[in-house]
Amino acid sequence: MKVRGRIVCVLAALLVALGLVSAAGCVQTTGASAPAHFVFPDLKPALATWRASLPRWKLEDRTALAASLGWGQVSRGKTKSKRIALTFDAGADAGATAEILDTLKDAELHCTFFITGQFATQYPDLVKRIAAEGHELGNHSWSHPHFPELTQAQVSSEVTRTELSVKKLTGLDTKPYFRFPYGAGSTALVKQLNSMGYIGVLWTFDTLDSEGAKAGEIRNRAAKYAVPGAICLMHCGSTEEGTALPGVISDLQNSGYKIVTLTEVLLPDAK
Repeated sequence: MKVRGRIVCVLAALLVALGLVSAAGCVQTTGASAPAHFVFPDLKPALATWRASLPRWKLEDRTALAASLGWGQVSRGKTKSKRIALTFDAGADAGATAEILDTLKDAELHCTFFITGQFATQYPDLVKRIAAEGHELGNHSWSHPHFPELTQAQVSSEVTRTELSVKKLTGLDTKPYFRFPYGAGSTALVKQLNSMGYIGVLWTFDTLDSEGAKAGEIRNRAAKYAVPGAICLMHCGSTEEGTALPGVISDLQNSGYKIVTLTEVLLPDAK
């Protein structure tokens, strides 16, 4: 719907410029009309170029994708092709976020960031930058609590407050992706998240950056555990992750992997 809305805006702007439609969006009643010899320009090439410039995940109906997967919770894509998703949890500490973003920009990659509400509140400029540079956003709760200890009302608050905060900053939804802090969920919690419009997202392997792994170990783990459709867990707060990331990207690409967003790794191979 967002893509369609932007196309309508482009067409409306063109008509305004031609004097066929008023700036208020209403048809003019002065009798002005296009000259009989006027030929509207072919906008298809421009629109095709614009669509090609968008990150792939923005062109997909992610809610429909989650539904096709049966909602629930995922830890790996079903693709047989060598696609891998690097996902970054932005919890409490900015850490290496700026360095990570610099590396991804230099490599012309888009990845998926799971944002907490507290991170968005404390580092709004970083969250805006993440969105502006084409990365995908997911919900990682408000305060990074241990969800099995929360009431249903508390769970709802943790998720909804974060969604509202991130959307206010970026204009983007975190739906339909939610990652439980510490990966700690339950069948009941997953069902509640699903009812709120989120699919749970775990991971295929963890770089262990949040547990003190050094850059070399992070790089080795990424190379060792990479498989088609893998979802790799990384953290923005790890300075070692910032150091390791260029090597991780290089190793994966040299092994034939395409580094993509979560949406792209969850898409069927035909897509």
